[in-house]
Amino acid sequence: MTIPTDINIGELAYWNEWWKTGAFPADDANLSDWSASSFKWRPRLNETIENKEVIYILRGPRRVGKTTLIKLRIRSLLESGINPTNILYFPCDAVETPKQLVTVIDNYLNQQRIEENWSYLFIDEISTLKDWQKSIKLLIDAGRFRNCTVILTGSHSLDLRVGAESLAGRRGKVETLRYGTPDKILLSAKFAEYVETINPTLANEIKNLRLLSLDNRKRMFLELANGRMPSEISRLLVFTKELNVLLDQYMLTGGISQATTQYISSRKIAEDTYFMFVNLVIREICKWGYDQHNARQVLRRLFEVQSSGVSWNSLKVGTDIKDPRTVESYVNILRDSFVVTYFYKLDTNKSSPDFQDNKKIYFQDPFIFHGCRAWTYGKQAFDLGVKLLGSTEEKSKMVEGVVGTHLARFMFSNFPGSLYDSSNYVFYWINEKKKEVDFVFELDGRYLPIEVKYSDDIQKGDIKGLFDFMKTGRSHNYGIVASRSQAKINDSFVVIPVSILLLLI
Repeated sequence: MTIPTDINIGELAYWNEWWKTGAFPADDANLSDWSASSFKWRPRLNETIENKEVIYILRGPRRVGKTTLIKLRIRSLLESGINPTNILYFPCDAVETPKQLVTVIDNYLNQQRIEENWSYLFIDEISTLKDWQKSIKLLIDAGRFRNCTVILTGSHSLDLRVGAESLAGRRGKVETLRYGTPDKILLSAKFAEYVETINPTLANEIKNLRLLSLDNRKRMFLELANGRMPSEISRLLVFTKELNVLLDQYMLTGGISQATTQYISSRKIAEDTYFMFVNLVIREICKWGYDQHNARQVLRRLFEVQSSGVSWNSLKVGTDIKDPRTVESYVNILRDSFVVTYFYKLDTNKSSPDFQDNKKIYFQDPFIFHGCRAWTYGKQAFDLGVKLLGSTEEKSKMVEGVVGTHLARFMFSNFPGSLYDSSNYVFYWINEKKKEVDFVFELDGRYLPIEVKYSDDIQKGDIKGLFDFMKTGRSHNYGIVASRSQAKINDSFVVIPVSILLLLI
């Protein structure tokens, strides 16, 4: 439905039924699906959005749950007694230009809002509008967002990041925020969120052990870094079997609500579910001027080299792309579309990433991995995923990627902000002898190495890279080895199940 530039309140009420009834519509499609779902995920990120005079920008891939999150928030506001006319929801795919968006918001503020009351504006998928930031800047400079909490959502990281930068210093009373940043990223559910949504017993354990506290999780990492097994981990060990079952399931469904609901009900994920996600990603990439054929070839190479260090030059091998800079641009558009992320090697001499060396590239989520892989190879996604996870070697590579992407999110929690880039916080490491550590990150001035070995047969010869890294003088006293089920303290490393490690990050 495209609306005219001179929209009136009657037309705008199409998306704001509560103006008429005083309550959130019971037949809303997003919340009806959520209510009927067996995976009623409530993202932890929602608790970090405060009702302050701030313009939030919420980024994340399509179909991850951004619209559901803001509609749950609207319903909660209505139930708490907020005047219905002081809540606006508007999807930007209903207009074609930033000028139309200005008219929509301006007309709402002039005609419907009760000025003495605090207002809440939810502007959905704003990144569908080219130069959207111009409309928001115009409204800000006119003082139209006073006494307003504004949430802008979008599906493309680059577009929203550039837009956020153009609004620097104009985002409201950011200094009053308890959680530090008005820039939010909603990715699919982390494993910890997955567990607490599906299993009430484990949800209670997570709550009782204070695993929701960032400070508490950092304290546990420091205990591990000093060769002590935190009491919380000792307690969680009794649930290792249940956690491993859930991790196996997570490796198929990822943290995507629709996929998880389907798998719980029928032990299968519909092919259309994969197709809808991949189709949206490819459409987004093509909208930015990239070629679908080249994207498929680059994705194929990413599957071939997963968990290995790779250069842009070597990544073009076997594709029709001749210039490594073109390959780099394709990987970056995939990263900005929340499909992949990558990590640089740590230069221990400079305590910084070595941008000239190889990168390790991982997919953001197992569901995204399976969907893109099926599209790349022209196969049925679910069956292809089940077959791949039957290989211990391939599954181990995927688990490694899940740990890496979770670490990137953990570090964002520690250093939130619009300028956050995981490549400055999480690294891999390799020396001249080709001895490697999967991931290292800085914690209290020293680096903590983590080696992922999805096995219970871990020999010291398998983790020589960890020992070599600890000789650099930059490491904590102990490293962490993530096993399948094993837990023990050795002379210079602590072994814990990867499913428990993921609950900490």
